[in-house]
Amino acid sequence: MKLVRHHQTNISYWTFGKGSPIVFLHGFMENHTMWKTIKRKFLNAHKVILIDLPCHGKTRFNGEICSIDFMAECVFAVLKKEQITRPIVFGHSMGGYVGLELLKLMPINLTLIHSNFWADDDDKKVDRNRVVEVVKTKKQFFIQEAIPHLFYTKNTQKCQKYIFQIILKANKIPNKEIIAATKGMRDRQDNSLLVTSHKINIIQGEFDPIIPLQLMQKKCLDLKTKPNLYILKNVGHMSIWEAPTALIKVLSDITLNSQVSSTDK
Repeated sequence: MKLVRHHQTNISYWTFGKGSPIVFLHGFMENHTMWKTIKRKFLNAHKVILIDLPCHGKTRFNGEICSIDFMAECVFAVLKKEQITRPIVFGHSMGGYVGLELLKLMPINLTLIHSNFWADDDDKKVDRNRVVEVVKTKKQFFIQEAIPHLFYTKNTQKCQKYIFQIILKANKIPNKEIIAATKGMRDRQDNSLLVTSHKINIIQGEFDPIIPLQLMQKKCLDLKTKPNLYILKNVGHMSIWEAPTALIKVLSDITLNSQVSSTDK
């Protein structure tokens, strides 16, 4: 484990392998260990950077709101310390939000994994505020209810072991930090214009209960510049566990295409 300090926050991160850099950013109530299986497929030709974002894993946060902007600044601090420029960045869910803000700080090749580029609407903000209130007194109840719901219903049985592990990790996060991260997601900016000006990739689950496929398709159609949209069949919000082989195939293709594009420039 390595550390870098940014605005009184010690960010924990790990580096593996050598070669062109790939950064993996985890989702809400997760940590760097979610990429354990995925990262192995890229170690032969890449330097892989895994980061515990603020409020998660071994990176503690002391504040009322942990903004997505601040999380991106922490990632930028890590990459600056490692002297990394123009990395490939894969961001899952909340990690995708962070990747979009990182794109404003440095050139990256960004892929959103079960994530989106628009701001919360009023109904979603109400849901975030409800989470804040529940977590204050019933954190374990919230986690037990929320985690299984992220998976496509037909995959929950085969993924029971992973669901249990995710719940265990989430239960270790202090209540106040789950709340701080929830508020950060609630208050994040709309990045539709950013996506229009940068060609990004989006990996979407066919049955994602958090981001419905039809909504993602509509939002992409509304953009002047369309992102590359990859749809994983029979997957919810957690392809890392629901369909790792299919996900790795798409990530490998994106990585290869990114390298070809860089060579052509």
